[in-house]
Amino acid sequence: MLRKAKILLADRNRHVREFLQREFVREGYQVQIAKDGLELWHLLQEDEPADVLILDVEIPYLDPATLYKHLRERQPTLPIIIHTFFPEEATDLGFQPAALVEKAENPQLLKSVVQALLAK
Repeated sequence: MLRKAKILLADRNRHVREFLQREFVREGYQVQIAKDGLELWHLLQEDEPADVLILDVEIPYLDPATLYKHLRERQPTLPIIIHTFFPEEATDLGFQPAALVEKAENPQLLKSVVQALLAK
């Protein structure tokens, strides 16, 4: 049996987390959510790693550059999608994400970016 792709979703807004979780579960993905950097760090330590990380870089308790360094040591191929209201402000992260997606009411763009990254 094929394992469903696993998405790790870290967003500071509970409504955004829950909305996107419902959307991606409906598409057949496994979804784990984190509300802050502490939860994110905990989830990243699990034995079965995520296939893609959707990250709001403004979540509490997060230093994006430190996160990236840790991920490159532990999961070097994990694609990171930065999901933000202000993509122009997400340019000085200390790393180059796999994608930068602006938050919007319609999650279709985010879904298509996830699908494209997982297809690689």
